[in-house]
Order: sequence, then C-alpha cells, then structure tokens
Amino acid sequence: MKLNAILLIAIAGAAAYIFTLRRQLQAAQMRGDMYRDISARLDRRVAELTTKA
Repeated sequence: MKLNAILLIAIAGAAAYIFTLRRQLQAAQMRGDMYRDISARLDRRVAELTTKA
C-alpha cells in the first residue's frame, strides 16, 4: 500500500512538471524566443559558409 502512495505522488509530480514545461514552451512561443534563436543560428551558419567560399 505504501508503494502505491509513493507511485501516485511520483506520477502527480511528473504531471505537474510536464504541465509547467508546456506553459513555459507556450510562453516562449508567444514571445517568439524560439524563432529568434533559430534565426540567429541560421545567420551564423550563413556567415560561416560565405566566409569559406
């Protein structure tokens, strides 16, 4: 019975953690952070390729 309670608490904690991560991801998407990061990486890559050519 004690193991069931521990498992239930672990599952509830994991669900809360997943919920928190999803909210952070949504907030980042709304701010456009992800797009800025990707754009910056692509810009660096293009700059590297143009200097090599």
